[in-house]
Amino acid sequence: MPQSHNSTSAGPLEVESPIINSPFYEPCCHWQIRKGEPPVKAEGRRAASYYFRVPEHAQRGRRQGGEQDLFGEADVGQEEELALVNLLRQRVAAWRKGELTGREYDGASSVTRELLALWRSEDRMQRLFFAQVEAAETIIFLVEAAEPYRKDIPKIPTDEPGAEARAHGFRAFTRYACKMATGTGKTTVMGMLAAWSILNRIAEPTDDRFTDTVLIVCPNVTIRERLQELEPARGDLSLYRTRQLVPPHRMEELRRGEVMIANWHRLAKQETSTVNGQSARVVKTGEPVEVVKNAGKKNETREIKYFESDRAWFKRIRQELGSGRGRAPHWLVFNDEAHHAYRRGERITDAADLDDDRKLAEKNAREATIWIEGLDRINKLAGGKKKGIRLCVDLSATPFYIQGSGNEVGRPFPWIVSDFGLLDAIESGLVKIPQLPSRDATGAEAAAYFNIWRWVQQKAIQDGYGTNITPEIVMTYASAPINLLAQEWHQRFQEWERFAKKQHRHPVPPVFIVVCRDTRVAKAVYEWLAEGKGGHGEAPPWFRNQPGEEVTVRIDSRVVEDIEEGGTKDETRRLRFILDTVGKPEWPGGKVPEEWSELVRKHNEKVASDDNDGSLKWIDEHIPPGRDVRCIVSVSMLAEGWDANTVTHIVGLRPFGSQLLCEQVVGRALRRRSYALKDDGSEQFAEETAKVFGVPFELVPFKVRESREPVEQPEPNHIYSVPEKVQYEITFPIVTGYQQSGHFDVSVDWNRVSKVTLDPMEIPPTVDLTPLTAPEGALSAYGPGERTKLSLNEWRRQFRDQQVAFRLAREVCRRWQEENGAEAVPVTQLFQKVLFAARRFLADPEKLVRKGDSQACDLLAVGHYMQAAVSTLLDAIQRGTDQSTHELPVIPQGASGRGSTLYVDFYSTKPIYPVEKCHLNAMVADTGKWEQSAAFALDVHPGVARWVKNDHLGFVVPYRKRNIQARYIPDFIVVLDNGLQLIVEIKGQYDDDADVKAKAAERWVRAMNHLGEYGRWSYVVVEDPQKLGAAIDAVSASGWDSEYIELSQG
Repeated sequence: MPQSHNSTSAGPLEVESPIINSPFYEPCCHWQIRKGEPPVKAEGRRAASYYFRVPEHAQRGRRQGGEQDLFGEADVGQEEELALVNLLRQRVAAWRKGELTGREYDGASSVTRELLALWRSEDRMQRLFFAQVEAAETIIFLVEAAEPYRKDIPKIPTDEPGAEARAHGFRAFTRYACKMATGTGKTTVMGMLAAWSILNRIAEPTDDRFTDTVLIVCPNVTIRERLQELEPARGDLSLYRTRQLVPPHRMEELRRGEVMIANWHRLAKQETSTVNGQSARVVKTGEPVEVVKNAGKKNETREIKYFESDRAWFKRIRQELGSGRGRAPHWLVFNDEAHHAYRRGERITDAADLDDDRKLAEKNAREATIWIEGLDRINKLAGGKKKGIRLCVDLSATPFYIQGSGNEVGRPFPWIVSDFGLLDAIESGLVKIPQLPSRDATGAEAAAYFNIWRWVQQKAIQDGYGTNITPEIVMTYASAPINLLAQEWHQRFQEWERFAKKQHRHPVPPVFIVVCRDTRVAKAVYEWLAEGKGGHGEAPPWFRNQPGEEVTVRIDSRVVEDIEEGGTKDETRRLRFILDTVGKPEWPGGKVPEEWSELVRKHNEKVASDDNDGSLKWIDEHIPPGRDVRCIVSVSMLAEGWDANTVTHIVGLRPFGSQLLCEQVVGRALRRRSYALKDDGSEQFAEETAKVFGVPFELVPFKVRESREPVEQPEPNHIYSVPEKVQYEITFPIVTGYQQSGHFDVSVDWNRVSKVTLDPMEIPPTVDLTPLTAPEGALSAYGPGERTKLSLNEWRRQFRDQQVAFRLAREVCRRWQEENGAEAVPVTQLFQKVLFAARRFLADPEKLVRKGDSQACDLLAVGHYMQAAVSTLLDAIQRGTDQSTHELPVIPQGASGRGSTLYVDFYSTKPIYPVEKCHLNAMVADTGKWEQSAAFALDVHPGVARWVKNDHLGFVVPYRKRNIQARYIPDFIVVLDNGLQLIVEIKGQYDDDADVKAKAAERWVRAMNHLGEYGRWSYVVVEDPQKLGAAIDAVSASGWDSEYIELSQG
């Protein structure tokens, strides 16, 4: 049941504990916060939706027909469901669990299954976030999932080119967008999907669903350089190994693929300036393009320039970006920060909509045109007669149409297939919690500093300044909120400084960002903060620059563009290095970039020159230039992909016409500092916050009790196989299931058939659809709008009970054969008996209970009912007593069917214990004494040849738990001198689950010994590690006859 949390109607709505989910699992609950109501923690995951608001022209400093329009409430917008995402969430979850077909990840290749198992494993140094796994799973599902799971999924819209693009031979290509909040790990998702595509293509070179040629397009040079870790050729330094995205034995295969990384600027066509030493204009080689400069002005000029042809462009791009390793003719493309990659729409944008951001809109349009046209050319030329782009995956926190796109600003891309939005990220602890002003002494419904720009406009009108908001007017009012927030920043700074001193580290300061409307406002803010100029009151003293101590930097939009394009001017390069190292106490990898060393050398030469009047100070190249930055004044939102995690405060001094822009600005402060779990066993992160003024982002006003001091993380220990101890290597088979070696009879035990209830109150077959948007944009049970009723009545008329029985029996038989082997029982014999049982089941009112107007065919419509019916019939099937049949293990072919201690390589912050008769350098201890005691007993026992703890080893025993496929991970593998191999479990307390696991292990041992190809095995369980030696003696004395030894404390 949802739990209510106390809240007073007079105060702001607050959630005392905003983090209510673990980052490693699907969200199990969410906060419901509605205007005027206390917050409620509701069970289940929040439905995917987006908040749309018509751009607010009134906030852009123009009179639209009177003060009422200027200051009146704009359209507050509405919440709209992402229906496709919600449907896919259900289908992917069902596919993950095998709910429709009884097989997890049905349809996925063996390579894909191996990767998914690795990604979802809890036994890893850095567990992947659920947000990352879900995004990758959704893309894989759309490519590989079996038909029952993809049935009735609406056709996902493609990115159709316009008439002009079609005339050039450009065709649509498939795009799937993953919406992931800033800080949830988009780069890792790209690595997961790149590995998935490449390894599958290497395994099946003719399977055109996959490709080993990957292109990543990103917005700027900063991201491009950071994404170099996705290059497989980097080996152990690549993300595939540092984040354990690929098993070690697959890395050599992965290196056969090709990953190209380019910022969008690289996709622009180049002018053919010369041909064989002559001007291209003279020989007229290339494609002529009319270039217009200063359009619409008196000095407008036009000239013809010649650019490379499409084929020449493609040849050049292939040579510049690629290594030629990729063999597939078609490509997998990732659009990083994909909201920049769109086709221009035909929507006529209101002039007021562009007044203050016309340059930004023009920049966006140019960027999108070059980006998309580049992909169109690849799609046209890379694949020959087929499409050159097999799949394009968009990743963005905000995959919506942006200003200047010619589309409705704030509307989402129609091909969004997964969504882990900001609220989900906050409730899972993946990001900082943004806190915005909610009340102040004005008594107004909206606090003044919630939307500083609107507040400044109002004050300017009231004070007689008119509507022309100059930088001076802005600073007249904006200095107050900046100062107020700076006081809180200073408190945070002192706390961080004290913590750093206790750790004997150089203090890295929190970062304060001011996002301005234009360069004039930015200049005024910078001069006030960094230089003490302007006469706008006393500036916070902590942001004042001193000779040789630059704590406040200014980043104009022009500089941002130069940085994004990889500009070569010294000042551009200097600012790029500052931004790249904000919050970093040392250079990444401990290596000073050569380019920075060159800049420092030039600067220090000027310091040593006679022309230096003392204002220039010597720079130590070993100190990152952004380490001590406290404040950044910027016109732009700062470069996307900027990974600084020390931003704690933001002030917005500009109009915000959409929630999209608000989220992008707030996103600069969302990256967490610490990913250490709380020590209360909750598997949750501690709260971290970001204070935000002037960015009217309508989100839950969270109030938290945050841990001020960062959680210190212990230094991890490296656990690996030691080449010099190869004599202790242990290999083992990887069993995925079982099958029968011969024929046997079956029967259905009717007494074991459980009751299944069809209840409309639990799963309604009739639904009223009602618009649930209240005027304030919150969900409401009441409201105007047409109601629509949906029911199963028309669908029910298609089926008779005989058809239902036939389909039910077919599903039961298919599931049974998957588990027992297709040849175990002749299919006709099996089907006849199951069909008889299915008909009896449907006709028996005690077995199939129909409440209300439920009908038998509802089994086919509701997966919950169908799975219940299939499971109960499966459990009732009894095998015959023919002793000539044996169960054999199912072991995949090739490397995926063989495990070894050779591949163990991981890090752990847990205590370690020295080992001798083990291939590894040490053992990670998960218990206080028991595992250490067992390790000592194994090392000193004369009959033990070698042993290993089953930690990051990949050895599992498959079994079914409540009709769900599960994996049992025993404690140890031990090999005796006589060759007998033991699966050892140390179990201090028995329960039902332990008994189920023991039976699963016995089944594994019997099947393996019947197969006889992997030596002799036995299963040993002890309740006390002190008894382990005696258990080994007992199994040795049994002469290999015993497949199960249990030694209790008694």
